Amino acid sequence: MRSRSRSILLGALLPALVLPAVLLVGFTLAPTSAAFAQDGDIPPAEDAANESDLPPPVLPRYDEETIVDHFHATEGSVDEEGRVHLVYRFSTKDSTLLEDWTPELKDSKRRIRWSQGYEGTWTTVEHGLVIADEGIFLHKAQWQPDVEISVEYLSMASSGKKDVLAAIYAWDRGRKIVGGHYGTHCLRLDGKMRPRGRPIPARALSPQAVEDRRTFGLRIAEGIAHALNNGHVTATSEENEKFTKDIEPGMIGLGWKGRVNGFIFTIEIEGKLDPEYLEEHLPGAVTMPPTEKTTTKETAKRD
Repeated sequence: MRSRSRSILLGALLPALVLPAVLLVGFTLAPTSAAFAQDGDIPPAEDAANESDLPPPVLPRYDEETIVDHFHATEGSVDEEGRVHLVYRFSTKDSTLLEDWTPELKDSKRRIRWSQGYEGTWTTVEHGLVIADEGIFLHKAQWQPDVEISVEYLSMASSGKKDVLAAIYAWDRGRKIVGGHYGTHCLRLDGKMRPRGRPIPARALSPQAVEDRRTFGLRIAEGIAHALNNGHVTATSEENEKFTKDIEPGMIGLGWKGRVNGFIFTIEIEGKLDPEYLEEHLPGAVTMPPTEKTTTKETAKRD
């Protein structure tokens, strides 16, 4: 009798015990199912794979031999992106190097000349170009405002705080010029190498000392001018947007004014040539490789 009563009691309680457990399990699993539903927003693996199937961009081809032979540099090269690297070693006193530069020595009033005899320091004889007084020495090519120039120099005079010796970039037919003065300042200059406005940084220009050897330069990149000293950036126009306002393709070189006298041993230029200059002076030096469609059509015609 007692056994039967227990069975009846368990039978009555069992549904009451199982139902809450089932509800609890269902409630616990529900958020997990919702989480998996949200994962459906992630693109399937096939879409990600399709992006990698896109063809690489078609880049122009640069004929290195044609471009390098166009110039008279001591050394030259062109990389896959079309950056031209030219080295002029004036210490060799090779007169053909001057064919890429302006003005000609005979028109410079001896402000640019070759070294002579035993010119040099108290203890050394130096060979190269000698510059003095005031002048401009520009590479004849037109460059995009994505270029760098460095000048290996030996000063033979003590200059003042207002004297300028700068690697320069000139555009708008020379009406606009920016420069890197002796590796210490960024300058805006007029055609006579007189500073326009305040230099960067805003302090007196660094003078040149007698027998001071250094490599100074200028880098133009992304619309910003950088003064270089032995390859290191020492000043930049980054915080002054007007400094290189409306910059466009131009010429690169050297400018000076005042008590300046010294030797130029080497000038290096690295950058991209102006497309219009390439089209005018080096037709055929830059070509576009045939695309897949072009190749298929040509193959069909031959068949």
